[in-house]
Amino acid sequence: TMRRNRIKPELMEALQMLKFSVKAGRGLDFTAGTSKKAEVMRMELAATDQTLIPEDKTAFIAHLMS
Repeated sequence: TMRRNRIKPELMEALQMLKFSVKAGRGLDFTAGTSKKAEVMRMELAATDQTLIPEDKTAFIAHLMS
C-alpha cells in the first residue's frame, strides 16, 4: 500500500523482526536488563534535571553564548 511504501527499509526490517519475535512466543519485555534500583536512580536523576532548568532562559542562553 502507499503507507507501507513510505516506511524506510530499516524500520520495515525492525518491524519484521519484532513481529517474528512476538509470533515465536518471546513477547516483549521492556524491563529486561534493568533492575528496580537502576530504574529508581534514573527516575530520581530525571526529576533532579527538571528542577535545574533556569527560570530566566534568555539570561541562561546569553551565558552559554558568551
